Amino acid sequence: MEFVSCIKNFPKHCKTAFQSIIRNGVMSVSSIFAVMITLILIAVIGVTAINIQDMTYAIEDSLTIYVKMERSVDDKEAAKAQELIEEISGVKSVEFSTKDQELDKLIEKQSDDGKSLFESYRENNPLGSAYIIEVHDSKKIDTIADQIRDIENVNDVYSGGESTSSLVGTLENVRNFGAIFVIALVIIALFMISNTIKMTITSRQTEISIMRMVGASNWFIRLPYMLEGIFIGIIGAIIPVIMIVFGYDFVYQSIQASLPAILVLRAPTPFVYEYSLLLVALGSGVGLIGSFLSVRKFLKF
Repeated sequence: MEFVSCIKNFPKHCKTAFQSIIRNGVMSVSSIFAVMITLILIAVIGVTAINIQDMTYAIEDSLTIYVKMERSVDDKEAAKAQELIEEISGVKSVEFSTKDQELDKLIEKQSDDGKSLFESYRENNPLGSAYIIEVHDSKKIDTIADQIRDIENVNDVYSGGESTSSLVGTLENVRNFGAIFVIALVIIALFMISNTIKMTITSRQTEISIMRMVGASNWFIRLPYMLEGIFIGIIGAIIPVIMIVFGYDFVYQSIQASLPAILVLRAPTPFVYEYSLLLVALGSGVGLIGSFLSVRKFLKF
């Protein structure tokens, strides 16, 4: 019956919640401001961390193993190694490059004089065929490279060595630090917002006591405060959402063209809208939890 009564009186509770926000102007503004500041921090740092994470994964995905086959082996014989390479655990893709294709790549990198010089080797190509190999896990790139070296007719394998391993380790540390920092910020934000809302409701202890004295049920007392917390969270999220929707698109359009091809920012659509919904949900959720816990302290149930 109590739950049914709350549903029937829901519009009245919403009206009461809005009236309470207006009536307790200073404390309400304080709560809204706390929500707004913390959500702005979460928005800026969170979006930055997500893009850094995307970039690090893109860099790792671009790491490849370059395999040079013996010059004395023709393309048909060299192509037999592809099946053996594909059987190695962790290999994502294998691209075979013929001797002529390798010569074409070399010629493209030369000046006009160099192109003429290397073009003269077309009939007697001194280069060997090659493989370009992508791996699933960049941390295993050296292990896979060592296995490829044992395959027949392989002349040399280039995987970057220690510099690649160091780069992979650095990128992983950047991702881990970013994730830890964002989680820590969210926890701090939740604590700040929750405490501010608790202060707002604690200042109205007398109001809650009077409602209990006249026989109001726990849910009848609690629901308006919970709605008030939700509304405070939503109002506090408005500015952060506007900043994300318009600010991120501006930043994306301004700097994406100047970034290297491998460093791609996440496209604004639908990212900014999904992240905006997350901010609204976070703000309203914390407001709800903070209000619920604060009122619960005085209802003793």
